[in-house]
Amino acid sequence: MTSSAERLYVAAFLEDSLGLPEGMVGPASVPSELASLIADAVRGTPESASETPVLEKAMAKCLSDLEKESLEKEGHFVRKARWPRGAPFATCLTHDVDNIRRPLSHIIRRADRFSPSDFLLALLGLRSLYNNIDLVADMEARRGFRSSFYLLSGYYDLKQLSGTISRLKGSGWEAGLHGDIGTHDSEEEMLEAVSKFAQALGGKPLGLREHFLRFDFDKTWEIAQSAGFVYDTTVGNRDRLGFRLGLCSPFHPPDSGWRRMELVELPLVLMDTTLWGYLRRSEVDGERDFLGLVDQVDGVNGLMTVLWHQESVRMRGGRIYPKLLGELARRGCFVGTGESVARWWTERGRPLTVDHAAQVASMGSAPEGMVLIFKTREGTTLDVEGGTLSVDRGGHRVIASGGPLKVRVKAG
Repeated sequence: MTSSAERLYVAAFLEDSLGLPEGMVGPASVPSELASLIADAVRGTPESASETPVLEKAMAKCLSDLEKESLEKEGHFVRKARWPRGAPFATCLTHDVDNIRRPLSHIIRRADRFSPSDFLLALLGLRSLYNNIDLVADMEARRGFRSSFYLLSGYYDLKQLSGTISRLKGSGWEAGLHGDIGTHDSEEEMLEAVSKFAQALGGKPLGLREHFLRFDFDKTWEIAQSAGFVYDTTVGNRDRLGFRLGLCSPFHPPDSGWRRMELVELPLVLMDTTLWGYLRRSEVDGERDFLGLVDQVDGVNGLMTVLWHQESVRMRGGRIYPKLLGELARRGCFVGTGESVARWWTERGRPLTVDHAAQVASMGSAPEGMVLIFKTREGTTLDVEGGTLSVDRGGHRVIASGGPLKVRVKAG
C-alpha cells in the first residue's frame, strides 16, 4: 500500500518518464499495482534484478491506456519524445578508470590477456596497457561519439591525468568522480573526494559512479545531491545481466520524504566485467549478450548505459569495444556523455501544457531537438509556432526549434 507522499512522487515520475502534459496523471489515478512497482523500485526493494525492463513495459501499458482515453475524450493526445529528434533509444558511454598503470610483474603474470604485439611493446616500455583513455576517445571520435570517464581520487595521482582530461573535456568528453571506498554512505568522505578531484583537475565533477557499484538507497542519492552532483550512474548489476530496477530510463529519485530530487539517476545496464569476470563469457557470447540488451532497450525507447573500463580495451574481451560502437552507430541512437544525457532529461522535463478548450499544446521553453508526438482523429491538422511539422505512420511529429513552442489542433 503506497502512502499519499509516495503517490505524489509516482504521479510526477510517470509524467516525467512518459513525457505527459502537466497534470495529466493525478496521484489517485495511478493504478495501485504500478504505483507499488515504481515506489519499490526506487527504494531498492526487493533487492533483485529483472532479466527484462519490466517496469518500462508496465509504464508503456499505462501510456497506451492514457492515449486511448485522451483520443476518445479530447480527440487528440500529445506527449514529449524521450530523446533528441525522436531517436529510437539512447546510449550513455561511460568508463571507470580503476588503474592507469600496473607493475611489469603483473603484466607478465597476465600476459595471456593481451595480444603478442601489445605485450612485447609493454615489455619494451613503448606502450601503456592500462592507460587507454586517449585510445578509447579516439575509437569514439571516429564514430562522432563522446563519453564519460570516472576517476578515482585516492588510488593514483590525478594530476598525472590533468593534461589528458583538460584536452578531452575541451573536445566534448566528460570527467566525473569514481567514488572512493566510503563515499557512498559518508558525506564527509564524499566531500573529501570531490575536493581532491577539484584541486587536481580544476573543477568539481558533475557525474558520479561509485567504485564497485556500492550503493545505499537511503543515503547515496542524498549525499550525491548535497555534494553538488548533477547525476549518478551507479545503480546496476555486477554479477548478472538484466535491469536492477526493471528500468532503463533516467529518473529523479526521491529523498527520504518522497520529494523529487534535482539529481538524475542514469541506471546502469551493462558492465564489461560482468561479462568477462563474473559470467566468464567468450567474446562471441559477450557480444551476443550486449546486442540482446540493446534490443531490449531499443524495444522500450530506453537508455543503454554502458560501463566499459578503459583499461580493458587492449584485453581479451574488452577489445571488442570498437565493434560495439559500430553497432550503435548503425542503429542511429542518440549517444552522449552522462552529463549530456542528464541535462537533456532535465531540460526535457520542462512543462508541457494543454489547454483543451482552446485545443492548444505549448512549452514555454522547449529545448532544441525536442519532439512532440501527436495522435489525432482522422482529418485533424496542426498549426505550429516555434517548430517544424512532419507526419509519419506513428502520427504527427513537431520538432522544436528551441524556445517557445505552440501547437494548435484544428479540425480538418
